Amino acid sequence: MGNILNKLIIFVGTCVLLFFEFTPHEGIIAIALAIAISGLLEYFSNERLAKWLFIGLLILSGFYVQFVFFIPLISYDLLISKNQMLTLLALFPYVLHLNKFNSGAIMGGLIVISAIVYFLKVREIKERKLREDYINQRDYLTELSISLEEKINELVSKQDVEVNLATLNERNRIAREIHDNVGHLLSSSILQIGAVIAISKDENTVKNLEVVRDTLNEGMNSIRESVHNLHDHSIDLYGEINKLIKTFTFCKIKLNYEIIGDMPAKAKYAIIAIIKEALSNVMKHSNGDQVSISLYEHPKLFQLIIYDNGNKKMDPDNFKGMGLESIKQRVASLNGIVNFEQSKGFKIFISFMK
Repeated sequence: MGNILNKLIIFVGTCVLLFFEFTPHEGIIAIALAIAISGLLEYFSNERLAKWLFIGLLILSGFYVQFVFFIPLISYDLLISKNQMLTLLALFPYVLHLNKFNSGAIMGGLIVISAIVYFLKVREIKERKLREDYINQRDYLTELSISLEEKINELVSKQDVEVNLATLNERNRIAREIHDNVGHLLSSSILQIGAVIAISKDENTVKNLEVVRDTLNEGMNSIRESVHNLHDHSIDLYGEINKLIKTFTFCKIKLNYEIIGDMPAKAKYAIIAIIKEALSNVMKHSNGDQVSISLYEHPKLFQLIIYDNGNKKMDPDNFKGMGLESIKQRVASLNGIVNFEQSKGFKIFISFMK
């Protein structure tokens, strides 16, 4: 927008000088051509085109003095460029038609306009550079803001994982202490009451002790169930899989974990054991350099896919080996389905219902 405004100021100034010397009828062709050339240069913004159009205008200016007035306007696009020295050629039409101007004020006006053209061009270039710097700085700050936001989200996610792990560890500790301390005390009390009942001869005492024993047994069962629930919930499947990955140094390994809801403890133990066995098989039988473990949750089922990119084909007899048989048994315990494929690498595909 500033570029067009500068050209408009130059155009108005040159038209004023033209009308001091010529009537609008005499200068209309020069005005129309100047508008056309300036519009082309603004639309295409090409230095090569600007150079040749400027040379064409200089040639016309050598024959028709009216075109001399618009040399500053067309020079605007050549200034502060690699072709800016061409603008010095504008002196030749000025000198050639010097005696055709009615007063020296016209020539002085053209010189003043030429100086204004130069300063307007310098200002426009500075403004463009400032605008580009502003846009670059804005883009940089936007990228930095996005990067910082991602890092913050990553830290928050990591903190959530650590809090979850700490919570699960605390649950495990509480379950273990209840089992080791309270459970043992209750078991000892039940045994002692049983011994007292066995040697007691008073029927009322025996009945009362049996009531206490039954109450303790009920409490023991309740504690056992609570401990099992605490222990089952304390299994962090994602954390356990990550531990296996960190200790696996045979080749690169990638984890895709997309489990949102809770999974039964039995399924968690089975998955951990299957992954252990699969990674052990990779080290024994595969020549691949990459393994991927993908765990997905669907509305009705869970899927586990373990893939390595090795091109070494397994002997069909190996499909009956202890390792794969162990995987089959664990999947069967979950009432799931397991398939093995070795067309491109080796893939274990497992699915079981929720």
